[in-house]
Amino acid sequence: MQTFKTYISFVIQSGDQHVHAFEIADLKLPTFNFYADNTSQEVLEWAEQKQKTLNQDEKLIILNYFNISNVK
Repeated sequence: MQTFKTYISFVIQSGDQHVHAFEIADLKLPTFNFYADNTSQEVLEWAEQKQKTLNQDEKLIILNYFNISNVK
């Protein structure tokens, strides 16, 4: 497994308000992929960890994600 940079676009929703944000996360992914959606499990784990850092009344909603070329 190598670490790849993944762009994750998300919204943090709280009551009637919401904030759009993004993060470039370093995710451990296989070098070769045998199916198109190899990143989804890692993004879900990232989202679970991110949700734990938010206030109880805030909810994380993933909008989009994609792998960036292996920029170091």
